[in-house]
Amino acid sequence: MKTFLLIALIFKMQFLLGQSVSDTPTVKVGLEINNAKVRDGKIVLYADSLNNLINGVLPDFIFNQCFDLQRYFWQDLHHPISLRWEVLEKVNNKNALKQILGLKDKRLKIKCDYVKNSSPELTIPMISKSFYQLVRKRYKEIK
Repeated sequence: MKTFLLIALIFKMQFLLGQSVSDTPTVKVGLEINNAKVRDGKIVLYADSLNNLINGVLPDFIFNQCFDLQRYFWQDLHHPISLRWEVLEKVNNKNALKQILGLKDKRLKIKCDYVKNSSPELTIPMISKSFYQLVRKRYKEIK
């Protein structure tokens, strides 16, 4: 009887200490790839809204002078990018850019009030330029 209890106890301990397949850690690489695809897809949508500009009706995001601060579009938090410039790099419609430059909307010339020294490790490229300046730069590039 004692041997039976000892054997039962040993087997029970083995099952308690054993690692099952569901206990192994898993790495979800696919999730990161999907996030990158979604991010890139949204950037392309913003660019397409400018490429297909009709009658000078501008999309709302172009009036957001601090559009670059939307961190969920960055590839990671340690390497900020200029989202406005990334969108404009995908714009190939020279007439649309000319239309934007021809508008006399003062909101396009407003610069982001981001304080550079508030977080010195976070330097966002082109944050000191207005959307108008970036559109003009892109227009000159594809001219």
